[in-house]
Amino acid sequence: MTTTSPAGMPIKTATIMSVYGRDDPQATERALQSVWQQRFSQAVENRIYLAIDGPIPQSLDETIQRWESRIHRICRLPHNVGLAAALNELIKVLEDESLVFRMDADDWSYPDRYQKQINYLQSHPKVDILGGDIVETIRNSETKRRVAFNGTPDNLEEELCKRVPVAHPTVCFRRRVLQRVGGYPVNRGNEDIAMWFRCAREGFVFDNLHEPLLEFTINPDFWRRRGVGKALLEFKCYAAGIWSLHGPTWRFIFPVLRLGLRLAPASLAKKAYGSAARAPKNSNA
Repeated sequence: MTTTSPAGMPIKTATIMSVYGRDDPQATERALQSVWQQRFSQAVENRIYLAIDGPIPQSLDETIQRWESRIHRICRLPHNVGLAAALNELIKVLEDESLVFRMDADDWSYPDRYQKQINYLQSHPKVDILGGDIVETIRNSETKRRVAFNGTPDNLEEELCKRVPVAHPTVCFRRRVLQRVGGYPVNRGNEDIAMWFRCAREGFVFDNLHEPLLEFTINPDFWRRRGVGKALLEFKCYAAGIWSLHGPTWRFIFPVLRLGLRLAPASLAKKAYGSAARAPKNSNA
């Protein structure tokens, strides 16, 4: 998709998205529409790259077939390899795009999300990875909650020890980031955490727009699915990342506390997750 503009060559952007067998066809349709219907005030060639991660049901395949003419590149993977590996397949086939946006198949980007991030990156050339706030929505419910992320690039490393500094589905990368790091670490469900530590080690600058850019879907069983195994994998990912940045440090207290919260009863963890304590400093949420 290319929009018209007064003058100049269009900015070329890529959106990398992965779907798998359990994705909802209607949500996927809505997600694709939200990318395709972005509003731009300058010339932008907005290309969609889609990975199909393993076998999918006919209903989801029919949705993708309806969109095939508007998707720049489709990578069909014969087996389910997970989000990180699927995104890496898309990163391998990117072309001459200068900006790479992330999007999940069950979320919805606001119509001016992309242009706002493009504007900010044009006026802040040192920023490499730009995210924004999200509005969490519970599937099949009217419940919504705004979640804010890291306040400024200056407190990245401290923020990263506590929580992710950017919301993964809202991120826009400069292409140079992916060219240097080569893609996502394959980390069994913690690909975003491992990726941010990898980027921090490379010295990349993170920042956020402090306004909602995307509606993020949470399944009703979100808290019931967070078992001991997942909690331990997350703990190991944070601990390895902190060690890689700081070596022996008091900051290991943060993943220990996080592990305790993950192992707490679902009702207590859910209450802590929604508390004001999760809002980062310098946030206007």
